[in-house]
Amino acid sequence: MDARVAPRANIRRDTASQRPHVPWAESIAAGLSRLAAVPREDEARALLDARLEWLRGALLASPYYVRRLQQVGLHPGDLQSLQDLRHFPTLERTGLALHWGEVSALPSEDEGCVVVRSSGSTGEPVRVVRDRRDCLHMWAVLRFWLERAEVALPPRPRVVLLDALPGGLEYSVRLPILQDGALHRVSVLRGDARERLRRVSPTVVFSDPEGLRWWAEQDGLPVPGLVLSSAQHLSEALRERLARVLPVPVLNYYATTETGPLAWECFRSTGHFHVLAPDVWLEPDQDEVVVTRLRPSVLPLLRYRPADAGTVRRDACACGFQGWTLEGFGGRGACGFTTPTGRSVDAWALAWVFKHHALRAFRLTQLAPTHFELELVDATEPGPLRERLTGALRNLGWSDAPRLDVRAVSGDSLVTGTKPLPFRTRIPREGNHT
Repeated sequence: MDARVAPRANIRRDTASQRPHVPWAESIAAGLSRLAAVPREDEARALLDARLEWLRGALLASPYYVRRLQQVGLHPGDLQSLQDLRHFPTLERTGLALHWGEVSALPSEDEGCVVVRSSGSTGEPVRVVRDRRDCLHMWAVLRFWLERAEVALPPRPRVVLLDALPGGLEYSVRLPILQDGALHRVSVLRGDARERLRRVSPTVVFSDPEGLRWWAEQDGLPVPGLVLSSAQHLSEALRERLARVLPVPVLNYYATTETGPLAWECFRSTGHFHVLAPDVWLEPDQDEVVVTRLRPSVLPLLRYRPADAGTVRRDACACGFQGWTLEGFGGRGACGFTTPTGRSVDAWALAWVFKHHALRAFRLTQLAPTHFELELVDATEPGPLRERLTGALRNLGWSDAPRLDVRAVSGDSLVTGTKPLPFRTRIPREGNHT
């Protein structure tokens, strides 16, 4: 660990410090709107090239990039336009995991930098340094998304983070960065979840497909203005179900812990993710995502490869968006487990159980509604893991403990490609890996 930054894992409640950043958040949203309306590619590229001045300075302040560019005979000053990027080396996720402290361009004064840990969707989690604005960036982008969805915020809007993970963590904090609103984390596992949602009456709801599935099963919940889901697999069946009970836009977005938000799925064209330029640049005509951060941050990212598939092309979309669009996006593999009652649940809701295991070091396969097989590279002490997994399955709908076969395997036997598929099912369902 780099001694210059100490990890923090607390809920920040000094929310008054958000207020000075409101003009910055407004400028971020305005910049996204402005570039999404530029019809000419050469004009848009010129606006992006202007962002490289910050990046050149940040690379000079990063010990890792100074050393790495010297190794290949380059200097940050050689980066004069986006066209020059092709001459620069890429940064793999494994490289960021190894050199995370040195990649950062830390300020000389304390700006409240923290270290967060990614989910590890490529097999290994990554430590990521964030400054105060990195931590607030999603709220700036949300302003832009609300504009695209034509949703007007009321005074003091309420935002809900609807959590379907076992554990049931809940909290409420003020949200000055978003028109003096409030953020409420609500767990669907709590018996009073419905009552709390009715009491909060949120304008915006963040969740994942499992949380949205829970919402679709409830009666009498308030109707928010906008619902957002992370870009893990959002099946057509769930989309159709949500459309029947939630007559509001559902925005599916693509983000990583390392980069922040990268793109959002078009409301009119499923599978087309519009890139959030000028905050980031996703290189066109590749068969994978290669991202360069153009928004000032303590963490400069030059040609970073998060190991997601997809091809970026210039697009003039029917929704009115002008810019670059990511197609053929492939993140973590979708998998739905089937409960004994026939209900499908997102297998990734069990990811927290394996937080001490790399995703390439285990595989959980459902063989039947009440029968699972767990393959472990290190199966020396599976007892505590078995207990956590059984409890998590019970919370997700397995009232009786299912049969769980645990067996030791070699790491090579679990290799499935660029991104691991740690959850599988042998029960055929649409959208599952079998």
